[in-house]
Amino acid sequence: MYTLCIVGILGNLIIIAANFRKWKTLNSFLIGDKILSSLATSRSLHICVIYVGYISPLYNTWVSKDLYAMSSILVLTTFLHSTNLWFATVLCVFYCVKITSYSWKFFIFLKTKISTLVPWFLLTSLLMSVLFSLPLGWIFKKIEIQHLTNASSEDFPLTKSVKYEKSRNMLLLFLTGSGPPFLLFVAAITLLLHSLWMHIRRMRSSGSGVECPNLEIHFSAVKSMSLFLVLQTMYLLSKTMYFAGTVEERTYEFWITAILTCSPPTVHSLYIISSNRDLRNSCISMFHVFTCSAQG
Repeated sequence: MYTLCIVGILGNLIIIAANFRKWKTLNSFLIGDKILSSLATSRSLHICVIYVGYISPLYNTWVSKDLYAMSSILVLTTFLHSTNLWFATVLCVFYCVKITSYSWKFFIFLKTKISTLVPWFLLTSLLMSVLFSLPLGWIFKKIEIQHLTNASSEDFPLTKSVKYEKSRNMLLLFLTGSGPPFLLFVAAITLLLHSLWMHIRRMRSSGSGVECPNLEIHFSAVKSMSLFLVLQTMYLLSKTMYFAGTVEERTYEFWITAILTCSPPTVHSLYIISSNRDLRNSCISMFHVFTCSAQG
């Protein structure tokens, strides 16, 4: 898991650095790069906090013994989790609006205003994440205090009831905060995949042939969006298992859940780098500079 976290952090930092270099060269920040950089920043921070959250209880560090520290980590983890979902949704909505050709009035409005609306979408995502994460930390601290009080009085049935209430309330709040961005993500990606697939069918029926470069680009977009959907679903399911309280520490299920939580953002970031020529070239040049400086 340590290696997976390091790879995920480095992959997202490469995306941020490449977009920063592009911004310095062009003297302007493209909307797509702005969303991607926001998502990469949130993902790299999230992976760091996930690592601390999973590792601290195993080594009995002061963080795992301090109620306020654990509450703060939970709030920060939940905030970054929420920003990941919302930023991924904004990215998918952006691609959906830019690529699709639906004639609905709302889509036409978004197409003409998307450059202006994206910064507001990102700001709204941050505000929604704050509103979602703070109550979760408060519930955790409140119920954990009750749990410690009942444990000291050796009232085991009541302790078990408090633990169940904690898992139920946290899971309910987690699903309430995660549901809207994920449903919007699924809706946007479904519209995008439907539009791409219909375009592919029209190109095939017109006799363009499978070897047409434009058709290959659309096939690549379909595969990319499908992978994005699968990874987001896997990520949300692993986080749901964690908040449901069904996974005990120091078990195989615990580590599987941890790996499944870190894998989707890491895999998707690496896929973005490998499928984007500018990011791929930036990654190669950064690696070359690093190896030269290490040797010299």
